[in-house]
Amino acid sequence: MRKPGIASVLTRGVGRRILGLFILAGILPVIFTGYLGYNEVHRALENEANNTLRTNAQGYGVEILARLERICDKAEEIVRVINRYGIDTIGRHEYLLDDFESIAMVTGNGARRSLHGTHRSSIALSTLDLKHLAAGKSQLVHTTGTAGTGLALILAADLTRPLESAIAFRLQADKIWGTQNDTPHLTDYCVFSAHGDRLFCTSEMPGDLHATLASTDDSRSSAPATWQVDGERHFAAMWQLSLDTPFRHHAFDIVASQPQVYALRSGADFRRVFLPALVLVIILVAVLSFNFIGQSLVPLRRLTIAARQYAGGHLSSRVRIRTGDEFERLADAFNNMAARLGRQIATLKAMSETDKLILSGAGFEEVSEHVIDHLIRLTGCEAAAVIARDADSANRAKMISGFCGEYIHERIGLPMELGHQWCQPRQVSLREVDPSVAPYKARLQSYGREFAVIIPIVLNDDLKGILILGSVSKFDMNQQRLKRCVDLAGRVAVALASVERDEALYRQAHFDPLTGLPNRQLLKDRLEQQIVHARRKQNSGAMLFLDLDRFKEINDVHGHSVGDVVLMQAAERIVAEVRDTDTVARLGGDEFVIVMPHTHGENTVRAMASRLLARLSEAFSVRGVNHFVSASIGIVMFPDDGESVETLLKNADSAMYRAKDAGRSRFEFFSRRLNAESQRKIDLERDLRDAFQDRELEVYYQPQFDIDSGVISGAEALLRWRHKEQGFIPPREFIPLAEDSALVVEIGRWVIQRTCRDLRRILNKGLHPGPVSINVSARQLREAGFASDVLEPLHRFDIHPGYLQLEVTETTVAQNRDTAIDTLNTLRAEGVRVAIDDFGTGYSSLSYLQQMPFDIIKIDKSFVDLIGSGDASENICRTIITMAHELGKEAIAEGVETRAQLDFLSEHGCDFVQGFFYSKPLPNLEFVEFIEKQDFHTQRRKALEIA
Repeated sequence: MRKPGIASVLTRGVGRRILGLFILAGILPVIFTGYLGYNEVHRALENEANNTLRTNAQGYGVEILARLERICDKAEEIVRVINRYGIDTIGRHEYLLDDFESIAMVTGNGARRSLHGTHRSSIALSTLDLKHLAAGKSQLVHTTGTAGTGLALILAADLTRPLESAIAFRLQADKIWGTQNDTPHLTDYCVFSAHGDRLFCTSEMPGDLHATLASTDDSRSSAPATWQVDGERHFAAMWQLSLDTPFRHHAFDIVASQPQVYALRSGADFRRVFLPALVLVIILVAVLSFNFIGQSLVPLRRLTIAARQYAGGHLSSRVRIRTGDEFERLADAFNNMAARLGRQIATLKAMSETDKLILSGAGFEEVSEHVIDHLIRLTGCEAAAVIARDADSANRAKMISGFCGEYIHERIGLPMELGHQWCQPRQVSLREVDPSVAPYKARLQSYGREFAVIIPIVLNDDLKGILILGSVSKFDMNQQRLKRCVDLAGRVAVALASVERDEALYRQAHFDPLTGLPNRQLLKDRLEQQIVHARRKQNSGAMLFLDLDRFKEINDVHGHSVGDVVLMQAAERIVAEVRDTDTVARLGGDEFVIVMPHTHGENTVRAMASRLLARLSEAFSVRGVNHFVSASIGIVMFPDDGESVETLLKNADSAMYRAKDAGRSRFEFFSRRLNAESQRKIDLERDLRDAFQDRELEVYYQPQFDIDSGVISGAEALLRWRHKEQGFIPPREFIPLAEDSALVVEIGRWVIQRTCRDLRRILNKGLHPGPVSINVSARQLREAGFASDVLEPLHRFDIHPGYLQLEVTETTVAQNRDTAIDTLNTLRAEGVRVAIDDFGTGYSSLSYLQQMPFDIIKIDKSFVDLIGSGDASENICRTIITMAHELGKEAIAEGVETRAQLDFLSEHGCDFVQGFFYSKPLPNLEFVEFIEKQDFHTQRRKALEIA
């Protein structure tokens, strides 16, 4: 075989391509590798240059530090001379003065006294660290004046009065910055302050160089910074000299610089060797490439011709090459491939077109008809069918059959048990097969077929359906023909899975998995349509927001499995009561929404809500146990109560909570007044959290008095909130908001700490106001750490526990009786007093009273207000006082505002009183003044009694 010449190689398309591939595979990797190697060497040189420059900068910085320390030693010696021999003697020690331009005494009022040289600069005394100076150490500071910016050392002559005896030593610049004795060749230095001010440079450097170096982490950077001067590139690196510990001064940034040519001088030798070696490698690769191309071009030409024939559809063409090497084996492979391509091309085309239909979103019916057409063409059979099992019913299916270009779609039943024979390709005789296990028999026999080939459609080991071929005679079940049918079955399986997946995704996205009801997304879509329709037709609809009452108790007591059954039963009852045109959706948890389009007035909605309440109040039977819940319903009318889904849901939710507040098991229509109240609660709760975080809450104190002596006997700590925009918010409005959330625990902890702090300050003044009462909520008593919340601030502020009194209501204790009683007993054992607040307004159970640990009973203001009116409240007050004394306790009445009330309480033995008759609640400072006045009058009265 004649080898082609170089010219032939270069003029032939294949030769040019092979040559190009050799260049790509041989020369370009060499060039690329050389490029990477060169860059790596260059990077290493830059890294080495960067490290060298940093080392040089460090050496220079260390020498500067040594000079500063030497100068500092001289300054300390001068201070010792001044302290020992006096200021006027420093001129005798000239050997100590040669490093300083000037020395001056600086006093605390800014006055200076020059001790040496001319002191023309000023020093900001506010920058001095007096503790540092008082420790006998020196501080380095910047000076400003007519001579420019400089450095000065500050030492204290008298360590007990560093500011009044500070001595400033202005340093000579050349003594500090003089370069190293053995400065590296072609290396320049520049010293910058931490703020970027240039302090000293051996040569001119750009002003932004320091900012460039400071903006990068120089300790990790492997490449130095670059800059140019007169067209010559320089490298620069920075090292930081820390001066905080010895001189209490910001660090100096030391910059070292060298010309790039000098810093990278080692790279020149590498370039001289690298380039000739690279050229030699390229020449060798080119020679070998031309030789290989010459040997391979002829077989490649023949293979190319054969490939073109195959591409043109001439699959009978064959290529013959006898070289005894890989090209001969490649030719044989080409010939075998041509033989198989003819058989496979039709199958591939069928599967490709099937895939296109699946990807285009075509329906299952269209895909099935397409598959039937290809099965008939590939196998020569005139009849075929596709059976697809229903996703939700394993024994029901749809069958699509084709014969002579006509298709029949029908529903069929499948055997109850699909045995192993359904999962393997097989051929059956239609005469012999039982119709009960062959629902396709009648259809294929109507087409005149005698045999059927069954090919399962399987996906992930799950039988999705069946492909059926109808044949007049026995079908040739050879491996290749059967494989092509199995491949098509795989495509049909994908189509079935795609349909099931789309349906499943739609249900997951739009339906609740537990109840099967529409979810929030589908509700939103349908409600938006109803709102638009109602607006267009100028009619109205209704939406009912339903929440199950006490459902959380079922989950907590009986478990979520029981709760799920109750939810499913509730969903069934709701669906049974609504109209076919209504939509029932589950928002989540125990919340349901019913959308009623085309309502005729509120009476229809009322009747529906009443039926739902009655139906849901019936017993829910789960595993033989009856459970009872009720429902609260909020109702909105659209579009009157809102023109968007979110607005309607918000307003209906507000009405539902109004129904819960009104007693539950009822329904409420939305009104704008109720919405405004709900919105105010939401806004106030948000503002309360902000006020607590911003420390805007205050603790006021209302004094309590001994009713016999009139002497102050204690006080009640009361929380007050001055809103930034609304002024004082009444406690009755914001305290319930805090108690409904966990915020009351944090606020209560803060009130205890603030009260203890204020009480400590009062005691430090020598005043004794008596025990201070703090109200405690039920949430606080449920906290495991409540006792430590009370005792920790008492110990921290060193306050006797008897100065603290906790006020709890009977209702508060009853909500968590055992834990609350144990906690109160623990605190009383430590000495903390306990008072029962609002006695008579809660449970008022004598059994509770017998169990509760307490020291004092507090008569509620509602009873005190009615004293003198002839009401039974007077008897209640007398009874509470008597009962307290019989139990060995004390009684205090709150809300005393008149003399008549005070006289009544005094007459019947009440121990203590508080109220506006004596004083309103006072801020801390006014409360302290009030105690001081009371103490003054008490002392004066005692003095008069003694006299």
